[in-house]
Amino acid sequence: MNSADLGRRVGVPSTALFTDQYELTMVQAALKAGTAGRRSVFEAFTRRLPEGRRYGVVAGTGRVLDAVENFHFDDEMLTFLRDQDVVDSPTVDWLADYRFSGDIWGYPEGEVYFPGSPLLRVEGSFAECVLLETVILSILNHDSAIAAAASRMSAAAGGRRLIEMGARRTHELSAVASARAAYVGGFHTTSDLAAGFRYNIPTVGTSAHAFTLLHDSERDAFQAQVDSLGRGTSLLVDTYDVTEAVRTAVEIAGPELGAVRIDSGDLLLVAHRVRQQLDELGATETKIVVTSDLDEYAIASLAAAPVDSYGVGTQLVTGSGHPTCSMVYKLVARARCRSGRPAAAGGEEVTGREVVEGRPQVGRAPAGRGGGGRGRGDRQRRGPGGAGGPAAAGGAGQGRRGRRQGAAGGRAGAAHRGPVGAADVGDAAVPRGAGAPHGVRLRPPGRREACPPPPAGSAESLGSVASPPHPYARPPDPHRRTTAMHRALIVVDVQNDFCEGGSLAVAGGADVAAAITDLIGEAQPGYSHVVATRDHHIDPGDHFSTAPDFEHSWPPHCVAGTEGVGFHPNFAPAVASGAIDTVFDKGAYDAAYSGFEGVDENGTGLAQWLRDRSVTAVDVVGIATDHCVRATALDAAREGFATHVLLDLTAGVAEGTTERALEEMRTAGVELSGKPVV
Repeated sequence: MNSADLGRRVGVPSTALFTDQYELTMVQAALKAGTAGRRSVFEAFTRRLPEGRRYGVVAGTGRVLDAVENFHFDDEMLTFLRDQDVVDSPTVDWLADYRFSGDIWGYPEGEVYFPGSPLLRVEGSFAECVLLETVILSILNHDSAIAAAASRMSAAAGGRRLIEMGARRTHELSAVASARAAYVGGFHTTSDLAAGFRYNIPTVGTSAHAFTLLHDSERDAFQAQVDSLGRGTSLLVDTYDVTEAVRTAVEIAGPELGAVRIDSGDLLLVAHRVRQQLDELGATETKIVVTSDLDEYAIASLAAAPVDSYGVGTQLVTGSGHPTCSMVYKLVARARCRSGRPAAAGGEEVTGREVVEGRPQVGRAPAGRGGGGRGRGDRQRRGPGGAGGPAAAGGAGQGRRGRRQGAAGGRAGAAHRGPVGAADVGDAAVPRGAGAPHGVRLRPPGRREACPPPPAGSAESLGSVASPPHPYARPPDPHRRTTAMHRALIVVDVQNDFCEGGSLAVAGGADVAAAITDLIGEAQPGYSHVVATRDHHIDPGDHFSTAPDFEHSWPPHCVAGTEGVGFHPNFAPAVASGAIDTVFDKGAYDAAYSGFEGVDENGTGLAQWLRDRSVTAVDVVGIATDHCVRATALDAAREGFATHVLLDLTAGVAEGTTERALEEMRTAGVELSGKPVV
């Protein structure tokens, strides 16, 4: 997906000076030494992932190929290099005729990668390859950082639509590249028209607060917008009073109103109130769009809110805290030296840095067999650097899971559309499909030739490699269930107010939250579904008290719109990864202990939700053993589900009440294992 493919009138300038001076001075020295034409192999990869990340997402490959095609020096550039004495005259003459004539191989856009993965391989003479280092890294580091953030946000959104709207939070060219990378990572639309023009990404947008302020009243502004854009438009309702704005919007547009947008305030609380108001006014099909400095964690915290779309800006275009992937571009193989001995590419490496020489073959390694840390990743098998020319048919390196992939086919949106696949790997999902497109080589001046696949059983064909385990995998423990596909995990009330530092803290709650996250990561394939419950109090009556008895009344806790209602940070990664199918909120206007008293965003109760999915057995974990875990387990048994409480993954308030709760659950036929934290 590039501008040329779409017939857009977008000129691409030469990229030849998107480089560092030392690349040109190396070429000058190599030309003088007679080594500039030595056949070489460079690779782009990252040695480590950003803190807290378990995978990366490749993006920018198509832009790299555009940059390589446009990497040539015009007269003005050559004059600059000569006048500034950057390189000598013979080198300037060599640069005047420069066109890349080698081969480029790599992962398609939208693929996940791990540390050490050779994301892009560049083969050709040393001089023509080394010049491309900076432009390749600047594109891949930026675009892959945005795509990784987009993928995490897409997983957290759980299928709800995502709008990229970060153009005002980065510079103008970065904004276009960011929109493209976000689209690769799973976003659906962009607000940036240049991205739509260049890459055919769907664009959206209606109005800002300034449009409302322009008019004498909010009603006048809404009327003007509806008259111009139709009843299906989206109206911004938080300029003044949200309740009054929603009422006015429906009066003007009627039940056909397309959407309302909320850009400030407590999004969780406001979204619930707006949804209720819209339904009462008959606008049951009107969508709710929320914006306001969202990231993957904020999106995950809104999982139970009646939100239809998220608009994300700053955090997306800055990589959600990690604006670069720290990729490097290294010489890994070269032609034999004059003595005939194999060359060692890597003499520059310093003490403490691992040197891995030779062209790699790559596959996905099962647990415990090397690769990307925590027993999973992309495993590399390297051979010596060859002396010959570019890879012939079947001579290219392996793509992910033993598949040959041609980078030149990787325009945004062509190789991938939507969240990264269907099977969890880290916080992302990896497509499990077999059979990849044949490799493609980049040829000057941009002609692309399809290459045949390697013969079956050849050294270049790794065959099928086992998929990696979930990233939270740990040694087997007694909680791992090898159960059939009709068992669900219910995570009860792992919220800030119930953990250390909260208004109703239970000792050990934070550790339990972390252990539950580990269990979900390790055991998720053993559960057909994973759900969470959450106290979500708005006005629960005498459940709250300033003089609580801690049996029937309690201090205020888990109040909608407060930090205390959110999931604890130790549990947030499980929510952000998309491992939680849905969240059941309970106790809005009354005291509710059991998760079976809660409802999901569609108003469906937990028992019905489980039956609709043919669940027959449940495991229960969470906080607190003697209150909400107890109530949820007892209700599960009453509803006819085979019920098992994993006590090691629960925390109790007090020993006495916990012991009574355990006895009550045993009497009800609930299976208990382990020992609760008390």
